[in-house]
Amino acid sequence: MDPANSHLSRDRRIAHPLLEISNYVGSVMELNDILQAICEIGARAMDTETCSIYLIDEEDPGFLVLAATKGLSRAEELGVRGFKLGEGVPGWAAANNQTVALDDARGDARYAPLDDLPHEEHFMAYICTPLRIQEEVIGILSIRRVQSHWQEDEIVFSEIIAKQAAIVIEKSRLYREKIEAERLAAVAISLGEVAHYIKNILQNLMGGGFIIEKGLDGNDIEKTRRGWQLLKPNVAKIQNLVENMLYYSRESRSQLEPGELNPIVQTLVSECFEAYGERNITLMAELDERIPTLNIDAGTMHDAILNLLSNARDAIPEGKHGVIVVLTEYDEKRGVARVLVRDNGAGIPPEVSSKMFNLFFSTKGKGGTGIGLAATRKIIDEHGGHLCFETAEGKGTTFIIEIPVHT
Repeated sequence: MDPANSHLSRDRRIAHPLLEISNYVGSVMELNDILQAICEIGARAMDTETCSIYLIDEEDPGFLVLAATKGLSRAEELGVRGFKLGEGVPGWAAANNQTVALDDARGDARYAPLDDLPHEEHFMAYICTPLRIQEEVIGILSIRRVQSHWQEDEIVFSEIIAKQAAIVIEKSRLYREKIEAERLAAVAISLGEVAHYIKNILQNLMGGGFIIEKGLDGNDIEKTRRGWQLLKPNVAKIQNLVENMLYYSRESRSQLEPGELNPIVQTLVSECFEAYGERNITLMAELDERIPTLNIDAGTMHDAILNLLSNARDAIPEGKHGVIVVLTEYDEKRGVARVLVRDNGAGIPPEVSSKMFNLFFSTKGKGGTGIGLAATRKIIDEHGGHLCFETAEGKGTTFIIEIPVHT
């Protein structure tokens, strides 16, 4: 082969994996998945049997832990096994911030065999390259193979891969720190709105309690009943707020098991029918009897649909005759069951449509917390489903839940 063509071929072999790795910069994928992909790309590009990434343990900086690997047989122990800094070839490279390239590692004093690598004695060639963010070592790229000689360009290539991997790790961590900072800022900004919402509820509770107390003092049953009618919906609001806040703060709550969707809807309509009627709202259900058994959590699905019903009720202006229809549908072709909550309320303005599922965003001013829809979407996500809406200003909104059907 012509030396010029050989050099061009090698450059292409190097350039393509570097492009693949660089595509992960700024990725929203989980960092562990990105590191695993880099190990697989690195092993393929270097023509090696193993390629692993060790990171400095955040809880114990004196250790390297295995973060991702291609070739080790005990990959299920990622994050558990590793090297002490200064021990083994990876530990020495990390402690000294130097690349180590050994054609036959077995005779090197720093060598420590891995008992989970098949045919360990055949893996003579060893490269360990520090992953650096500026001059800080955050981990090690470890590459091993049977062939016992490293070319100079391969050593350089391993350093380039390590540099790209470090950039990806840094960007991933910065992205997650940014997301967390934005989340905390949103929580801080919105605490005032939640406090106002609770304050309004408490004022109504105190007003209802005052009327009940006067009714009891005067043995006036009608006045006592009026006080209770003021108290009752505000107790429900407090209960709903607390349940949504507790739900949203938990990692997961839905426990999926075979269940029926239509009975949940029927129960909700029955529970809400009278109270909605007092608001001059007609509530009805239209159920598709073809819906098969689904994998659902009946309790959390009840909460999700109830949140949508509450939103539909609040979207209907006072004094207007409201109509809320809860429909179920079975799309056999797509393999999904749907719940549609349709109202004839005010609709959602286009300028806020994209924010409707944001935590703490509310179109109700001091009358809402912005937690309900965010909690509802979390429930539907846990069911492997999808939540969306269709709306027209002045005509109403339809929220649509889709749940996969496993037949």
